[in-house]
Amino acid sequence: MMSSHRIPTVSVIIPNWNCAPWLPEAMSSLLRQSSPPEQIIVIDDGSSDSSVAWLTAFAAQHPQVMLLSGERGGVSAARMKGLAVATGDFVYFMDADDFVSTDLFADFRRVQARHEDIDLFCFGAKMFFDLPAAQRHYQTIHQRHVSGLLPGGSTSLRTLMQHQSAHRVVWSSIISRRLIDQLALQFLPIQNHEDAPYMFALYLQARNIYCTSQSYYYKRFMLTSLSQSTRDFSYVKNYFIARQSSEQFLREQQLPVDAALLDSYYQTVMHSCLAQIRKNHMVIPTDWQPQVNQLVRNVLQHSARLKLMWYCPTIYSGLQACREQLGRYSARR
Repeated sequence: MMSSHRIPTVSVIIPNWNCAPWLPEAMSSLLRQSSPPEQIIVIDDGSSDSSVAWLTAFAAQHPQVMLLSGERGGVSAARMKGLAVATGDFVYFMDADDFVSTDLFADFRRVQARHEDIDLFCFGAKMFFDLPAAQRHYQTIHQRHVSGLLPGGSTSLRTLMQHQSAHRVVWSSIISRRLIDQLALQFLPIQNHEDAPYMFALYLQARNIYCTSQSYYYKRFMLTSLSQSTRDFSYVKNYFIARQSSEQFLREQQLPVDAALLDSYYQTVMHSCLAQIRKNHMVIPTDWQPQVNQLVRNVLQHSARLKLMWYCPTIYSGLQACREQLGRYSARR
């Protein structure tokens, strides 16, 4: 248990798979922190590039950096491997090809000094295309439109969702180890949406949540990333797996299995599933067709735009192309 005057320690957990070109920027952003983390754990997930050699040399120079290596097991297994050796009062999961603002942990610790029972410190992000630093333009994404202290629970989660601020990605929050251990949370062994049930559980069971409109995370956008390049039915299947995990969590915690709450939390993913099915002409396996049909009914009754996309994809694509052209014309003027 932390004493009332002790500065909380932080462990950063970073899965790495073939991110050698971007590791220097990611690691530099952690070393340059105005209030640095006590522990940086990098889990190499079977890389075939020069990552391990670079990380081995880097860890030898910086005692706070720990390198774990193993066979390819996926991002969820890598995160759990890092969590097993993390010693911090708080944990932060980030990706190896991104970086963070130099004030992230200093600002977190200032907030935690005022609100010692926060379990989540939540913030926004900026996206940039994978270009040299001088050529980048940073675009705000995953912004938090709610600021200040909120109690954990479904009421606050609904408030966050109402303001598009209930982000489902773990790199958007610093998390108390106490809460992680209390709930015995695990990341799902899937490639997409694996952290959505994790965050859902944290929002519901946190003692207190602190949200800030500040953007501390810098997300590198690459079309070749696994989250962007999935073209088969696994993307949709993993949504169902993630949602079922959240339903199971509600049952285990003896909370109401609230379909409206789940629909709101997973709304963006549900919409994305239908768009991916149409865009990539996905073949839906026979045994998954009833669930997909129900998903279609749930989504289309609330969205005329998606109804057009689903039933008239050619017209929808044409309208989208016209919109893009008009946008370029307006920008030139």
